[in-house]
Amino acid sequence: IYDKLTPGSLTGGSFVAGTGTIDDEGEVGPIGGIEMKTVGARDKGAEYVLTPADNCAAAAKDTPDGLTLVKVGTIDDALDALKDIRAGDTADLPTCTAS
Repeated sequence: IYDKLTPGSLTGGSFVAGTGTIDDEGEVGPIGGIEMKTVGARDKGAEYVLTPADNCAAAAKDTPDGLTLVKVGTIDDALDALKDIRAGDTADLPTCTAS
């Protein structure tokens, strides 16, 4: 929705998937089945998945090849990550780790 309501492309042409809940405060909450969602996203061609911080450890245990899991805790984190992806400045993205 945000992409439709704002000018320009949020992703700059990169295939970015995302999941999670968003509350009224802009906090991103966890979801179930994260491992299957990352596989599905990669199968469809996603390069990045915006991943709720509380799901990062589970998602990172078996990340599909070629997929970067970007850790987000708020909608602002997601927008910042998308800005970096759009600019091609991905070296310092906050990524998920298994620990």
